[in-house]
Amino acid sequence: MPIYESRWADSQLIGTRVRSVWQWQLIFTFSVVVIAVVVAILDVALMVSPGFLVGLILIVAVSAAALVLPWARYPKSAAFLLPVVDVVAIGFLAMAESSLGFLWVFPIAWVATYYGIPELVVSLVIVAVMGISDPTHWGFPAAVILELLIVLLALTFLGITIIVGARRTRAFRHLTRRQANRLDRTLQRVQAAERRVNAVFDSITVGLARIGAGGEIVSANAAYRKLYSLDPRDLRFSTGGAIEYSDHRGRALGPSETSVARAGRGETVENERLWLFDRTGTWRALGLAIRPAEANSLGEPTFLIELEDLTAISEAQREQPTLTRVVSHELRNPLTAILGHADLLLESDGLTDLQRDHLGVIESASERMLTLIQGLLAQTKDADDSAASFDAAGLVAASIEAFEPAAAASELRIDGTVAGPLPVRGDEFRMRQVIDNIVSNAIKYSDRGTVRVVAGLDDDGAVAIAVADEGIGMSPEDVERVFTPYFRAQSVQDEGISGTGLGMGISRDIVEAHGGSIAVESVLGRGTTITVLLPSADTAEGGPT
Repeated sequence: MPIYESRWADSQLIGTRVRSVWQWQLIFTFSVVVIAVVVAILDVALMVSPGFLVGLILIVAVSAAALVLPWARYPKSAAFLLPVVDVVAIGFLAMAESSLGFLWVFPIAWVATYYGIPELVVSLVIVAVMGISDPTHWGFPAAVILELLIVLLALTFLGITIIVGARRTRAFRHLTRRQANRLDRTLQRVQAAERRVNAVFDSITVGLARIGAGGEIVSANAAYRKLYSLDPRDLRFSTGGAIEYSDHRGRALGPSETSVARAGRGETVENERLWLFDRTGTWRALGLAIRPAEANSLGEPTFLIELEDLTAISEAQREQPTLTRVVSHELRNPLTAILGHADLLLESDGLTDLQRDHLGVIESASERMLTLIQGLLAQTKDADDSAASFDAAGLVAASIEAFEPAAAASELRIDGTVAGPLPVRGDEFRMRQVIDNIVSNAIKYSDRGTVRVVAGLDDDGAVAIAVADEGIGMSPEDVERVFTPYFRAQSVQDEGISGTGLGMGISRDIVEAHGGSIAVESVLGRGTTITVLLPSADTAEGGPT
């Protein structure tokens, strides 16, 4: 046993000894006091008998010693004197009244509980001596001898029974303590092993997450938590704030299409491209793989999500057309000059046949290279000329679906009314950013009621998207400054709601770049309505700049 455990056990034993001295002596003293009161009421003459007075004086003296003396400093054997003196005191009480000899049960039980057979024998011998010391017993009549024998046998049986029970109790307590210490050491080893495993798990640069049935994230390493901005104490997918997309600036994946939802359904995936728009506003290209993992402690299947950050590779691929166009453009001009001068030389006189052959090779090679460069320029131009028309109705519906879990977590309800199709020309990703920001603010700044989202065509044929909440609202002065960078309404600051004050300004810039407008109406304490107007692709020309 380690040293600190031994010292702790010793201190526990000393504390138990002190408590036992107080407990047994005070219980015994209380019983004697009750008897003394009864005797004073029933037989006053007994109170003044010498034996009774001596017995009471001894018991009072022993009780005072039990309370005053520092028993923690003395050896265990020193406390044995207390029950011995109590036995003697009871002997004097029994000389005054023989029925008081039943009080010997208290010190005998005390000795049997905390000491062994030798101490019990000494106590019984003292009982016998005190019984014989009574002057009324010196004639040794048969009745007295029989009574003393019965008392000794009863006390002996009681003492042995208590000793056996106490030994078993101490053995069981010792065994329990040893098992508890063993379990504690085992738990410490398991916790240390778990910390080592978690350290290795977190050191892996690939994002890893173990998904249980129903899409619950059982565990996730540091790389995965960083990608999705997850708190190690709360691994719920909806709390991260990162949004998965099918493509760069493409369509946001619905709740049932996310990687966690797919893993929860038991799908397996290999080398699939996934796009993530994280909380910092950064696009990340990820290589997604979903594989079966070991079952959990309940025997339920789990799946492992692996996410490899391919952002650098993806950015290089996206930059390749631009680089190709620049290089091709820069090469075309000198090649044109080479080709032109080769033609001029071929038209001149005085060239030998060998010289003309060399110039022909130069001209032919230059024409082939110029053809290749023109082909590269045409390919990069076609790649840059992408379609810019999308359905705003589908965009709004997808945003509503994405924010329904967040609204439910805040005990809010989203009421969406979308009349489509609503064709808009522009950047679908940027407009989704606007709608997400407005709906997110409506949920963030509401503590009750319903968030209403309405999308359709207004009387002028423009696409109108309105988001209304029943939240804290703003004063007229704050409404006028809501698009100012870093401005935050006073009502928001009073509620202690976090934010940067940049979202509304960015949203207005995006909407105006699409040829539209954004308006804010708010009443302090009653809610806010934000309306976005965009030109319909069926009636408007042009697009975002």
